[in-house]
Order: sequence, then C-alpha cells, then structure tokens
Amino acid sequence: MSIATAPAISPMDIRTFHERMGRVYHQPIRVRSFTNKRFTVNFRVPLDQLRRVVPDAIELDEIRDTGYGMFGMCACDFWVNRLGWLPIPPVRNNDMLCRVSTKIRKGPNLYRAYYTLRSDSSSKFLGFFGRRFSHFRKHTSSFERVDDGAQYVLRCDADDPLCQGELRAVMASVSKQVPATTAFRDVQEATEFVFNLDGSCGYSYERNMLSFQKIDYPTWDMYFCHECEYKFPLVEYVSETFGLDLEFDCVLFMQNTPQTWGSSWLYRNRM
Repeated sequence: MSIATAPAISPMDIRTFHERMGRVYHQPIRVRSFTNKRFTVNFRVPLDQLRRVVPDAIELDEIRDTGYGMFGMCACDFWVNRLGWLPIPPVRNNDMLCRVSTKIRKGPNLYRAYYTLRSDSSSKFLGFFGRRFSHFRKHTSSFERVDDGAQYVLRCDADDPLCQGELRAVMASVSKQVPATTAFRDVQEATEFVFNLDGSCGYSYERNMLSFQKIDYPTWDMYFCHECEYKFPLVEYVSETFGLDLEFDCVLFMQNTPQTWGSSWLYRNRM
C-alpha cells in the first residue's frame, strides 16, 4: 500500500505534533501483563522520510540494508496483574498504539527499542497513571472489542478524532506463511526486527530528556495475518503531514503472552 506524500513540516511543527500526542515522564514502577491477542500492522518507510517524525536524539532502526524503517499500529487487549512487587486483581485493557522502530543511546550502550507516538487505553486506571507516569503518551478512550474465534475486531473511539481507529482480522487467515508484501524472509526475521527488542523509549521536548524502558519479553510465537482490514486516521495524518511514502509490509499476530515493563527515568545522554 502506498499513501500520497506531502511536504515535510518544520521542527517546531514536529514538537507541536508530539505535544498534541501526549506527555512523556518517568515510570517509577515495573508493570507485569498478560496479552490475550495483539495485531501489529506494519508499514515500510524510507529512512530519510521516517526521520521527520522522530526526535533527533532517537536513532532509526533499519530493516537489514534496505534503506527502510518501520512504522506501525498495534491493536491488542491484555490484563495487568502486578504493579511493582504488588499483585493486583487483573485489570483488563484494550489498547491501540502507534510506534516507530528505533534505537536509543543510554551512556555507552545502544538499545533497540520502539518509540511511541500515541497510545490509547480503555482502562481508566491505566490511562490515568500511564498518561502521567510513562513515555507512552497514553490517553483513556472508549473501545469496543469482538473476539469470537472467527474474527477479532477492535474499535477505538478516542476524544481526538485523529486517534480513533478500527482493526478487523479473520482468525482463519493467521499462519506462518510469508505474505508477498513483506520485506522479511520469514516470520522469524519479522519477529526479530519488530519484537525482539531491548525495550521501549521516549523523548520529552519540554525537558530535552530521553527515556528508555527495559522490557522482559517471552519467546515469541509469532504469525502473519493475511486477512485484515483497518482504518487508522493517525497513520494517514502522519503520512500526509510529514510526507511519508508508506508501503504496507505485513500484519503480525501473537497471543497468550506475558510481558514485564520495567521502570524508566528521564535522562540526558552524555556520551
């Protein structure tokens, strides 16, 4: 899939866009979760174009030596069952998250991490605290989910029309078979690039500070989804506003997966 381009915008406009997406701050505690299902819609973007939507302090991750990076949207639902060392009654949450595949420096180390432009959650609890204490630019939004075994549908009704979205996937189309659209040789290579990361990251324009969060991942059992329809106004807006030639790559699917998000603190890299 290719979306028409528009002229790139100025650095001040980039800052305004990121601030519209939400706040970046510390996350003082670890969060453990269990994902029911996650679909990630991935688009290839030339690196020089993708550079326009990511702060200069964040580096881009290249798909092999193709000259392309990855821009995507996750649609998922999960339970949070532990905050720090404290077990809690499971908090069910639906989520849509817009992400870029990046790298971030912290001291002498370079980490592979995804950078979040925006995240919407159905849980008022997670939305409230995530908006104030994370780098995910989180908001609380209304969701509708259908998960009947034949199809998976997730709709987000965000207050900001730009951040509404819908994904509809046919479960019978999930397989390891490689789609003709993807730049990856197989599902293992796709998994390695998109999900086998060191963690997630963020950047605060207000404070001129970075954030890196280590994530404890499982051994992924990843699949391609071959029949998936979606509408993401935010993806269309970013493409048109920043002049990105998006090419649809693939939809990746996983389910029944535990993860632990570590604590994170804003910092200035001095290397």
